[in-house]
Amino acid sequence: MSDCSEHEHPPHASSGIGIARRNAFDVVAFEQAVSDLLGACGIAPDVDHMGRTPQRVRELWQKRLLGGYDLDPASALGEGFADHRGDMVIVRGIAVHGVCPHHLVPFRGLAHVAYLPGGRLHGFGRIARLVDAIGHRFTYQEWMTRDIAEALMVHGKARGAACVVEAEQLCLLLGEDRRGDERVITQSFTGEFESSDQRRNEFLRTIGSVRRND
Repeated sequence: MSDCSEHEHPPHASSGIGIARRNAFDVVAFEQAVSDLLGACGIAPDVDHMGRTPQRVRELWQKRLLGGYDLDPASALGEGFADHRGDMVIVRGIAVHGVCPHHLVPFRGLAHVAYLPGGRLHGFGRIARLVDAIGHRFTYQEWMTRDIAEALMVHGKARGAACVVEAEQLCLLLGEDRRGDERVITQSFTGEFESSDQRRNEFLRTIGSVRRND
């Protein structure tokens, strides 16, 4: 589980992605909060090397760490195009990150995503953008993994979808007596991947054999 020692997650609302954002990102308030944080740490925010720190931190969080809030998963994936082929499509090694809601530190890793087309094919870059839209938020790795698979079913009209995420959880790596090489692996299977052992095993064998040959 993704939150080190306090992993008591509230139920995941199926209608939402990650932790909901009620209001728009407040640039002024965020930069002031970073200045206040520096002050609380005993650091003057206007000292050498840190004069633009509040701005830099705000840009990183607004544009990257939380950029998924400004991306709609359905729009990110797009409608694709009609095609009769139904063979499995796998996109391996998509860089992904999210922000732990408990400690406000990021986790990062790779997502391996597969879907069984249900009459439509989707661009590989579009699938990666879908992962960004879902992952770049306050979320848990477990939620992200499931949300990616479900989005391919709902928005991609897939017959089945699978997602495996392998990530470094910074809140875990910063814990006491950690070796520093812990990884968390989460899996989600929907549609035919959930009902068919053969489909699920084919996907896992494929990403496993490719990883071993790297």
